[in-house]
Amino acid sequence: MPGTETLRTYVQTWHCDEMGHMNVRHYLGMFDDAAFVLIAMIGHVTDDTYGWADVQHTLRYLQETPRGTAIVVTSELVKLGGKSMTVLHRMTDAATGDVLAEAETVTVYFDLKARKAAPIPDHFREALQAL
Repeated sequence: MPGTETLRTYVQTWHCDEMGHMNVRHYLGMFDDAAFVLIAMIGHVTDDTYGWADVQHTLRYLQETPRGTAIVVTSELVKLGGKSMTVLHRMTDAATGDVLAEAETVTVYFDLKARKAAPIPDHFREALQAL
């Protein structure tokens, strides 16, 4: 399966709801952690000038994820625009390889002073394409 590994973790009891599987709020948190790892992998360091802001999430829950599941998230660049990128994050069961959930996220490069999207610098574009 294509993509770069951006997170490896474990589903704890406190991630689960009364039905015994991971609650939806924790999927997004894990995908968000994977996104921050991806951004760090391309060399972005958080400062007071520029950051990255998610503007759209499309989540697909494909299988139940019970407590005790070891998971791996991979992230794959789907589209690279002038000011945004679309990334497909895929969560799999580390033991079986089954795909548990996917999140397609549109993220903009964000000017923190002007509070609006800004052009993605070439060095980040090249690093994203290299993944």
